[in-house]
Amino acid sequence: MPNPITPETAVDVLVVDDDPVQGAIVSGVCTKLGYRPRFASSYHQAAEHLANGRFDYITIDLSLGDHDGIELLRLIAQTEAKPRRIIIISGCEERILNATVRMAHAVGMLDTISLPKPIDLALLRVALSPFQEAAASRRGVDARLSEITVDDLRRGLDSGEVYAAFQPKIDLATGKVTGCEALARWDSARFGPVGPDVFIPLAEQGGLIKAMTLRMLRDSMTFAASFLPTEPKFVVAVNLSASLLSDTSLPEEVERLLAEIGVPARSLMIEVTETTAMADVGRAMDVLLRLRLKGIGISMDDFGTGYSSLSALARMPFSELKIDRSFVKDCLTDADMWKIVSSSVAIAHQYNMKVVAEGIEDAATWHALDALGCDIGQGFEFSRALRSDAFVDWYRTWTARGPAVRGDAAIPLRREA
Repeated sequence: MPNPITPETAVDVLVVDDDPVQGAIVSGVCTKLGYRPRFASSYHQAAEHLANGRFDYITIDLSLGDHDGIELLRLIAQTEAKPRRIIIISGCEERILNATVRMAHAVGMLDTISLPKPIDLALLRVALSPFQEAAASRRGVDARLSEITVDDLRRGLDSGEVYAAFQPKIDLATGKVTGCEALARWDSARFGPVGPDVFIPLAEQGGLIKAMTLRMLRDSMTFAASFLPTEPKFVVAVNLSASLLSDTSLPEEVERLLAEIGVPARSLMIEVTETTAMADVGRAMDVLLRLRLKGIGISMDDFGTGYSSLSALARMPFSELKIDRSFVKDCLTDADMWKIVSSSVAIAHQYNMKVVAEGIEDAATWHALDALGCDIGQGFEFSRALRSDAFVDWYRTWTARGPAVRGDAAIPLRREA
């Protein structure tokens, strides 16, 4: 029997549509689910509701008279209290709906979907899946995390609560493990698990980002050292923040760290986003070139999500390109996404760069990207990010299975030359 809905746990839905009949239909579905719908027939009414309340779901018609749904999406992206999900409901053609969802993802509203008109009520019910307990829990978590200070993070770093988790990277042609990406995690004794979206900005603001990055580098290279005897080409990727790209002492510090741990420079891949790299091209070029001269790999992360991708590729000394998961996850069902992925692979290979696809979540995507010529994959099809000991267990299991039984064995894999 479901838990009773109280004012503290009720799910609030903002229904935005200039058609009152359509609005009543959507609101009726919300009411039957036990939610609290509020209706807005215009952009201005919706803006007023957003200014005075918080919503778990927002449904938006793209046509709103004097304003449109895109303007409302932009307004929502600027609010602090983001909804759990946005549902675009429109009679526009599919390409416009797809582009609208991608735009919402680009401005940080990752759980945005679209439904065509006339609305299928069964699909709407699925999109408005019940989550009263999760909503209440999330509100409690949000309030708790808002209390975290720089001193809390500093104590977490000092006590070892901040650590590196490792997500495997797989050669798509052979199924072999090529390395992993190190991802910072914080399991706080006081606050519980704290996401990187909370503690990374806090580290930047509090001057802790260099200490955290050096901690990740040390842990990552120590981890790499344990794999090199059996996997000589094992590479661990570590993310570099924008502020450190202007730190001209970094290349020497990284080199000393590699020498101290005793791993070759080729075992380290530094990942930077294109936005980070292009923020201060002169300083970034200085740091990245010197890292490359020392034999360290440089990867362009989140390729395609910024505004200067091709310029960054041409100007910066990247050795690897990572296609962002927002393009990969729907590439088999969205023709526009497939074009972006295939073009990215071709362009990267013209620059003699390896190509990594993030966000591979099923065998079909794995094999389609392999056939396209993509080199390396990363995603839940292989594994989530794991603590070091769990990674070792996963690696043994994965290696023991052999390439013939990984993924969809009916689809042949390309083989190394």
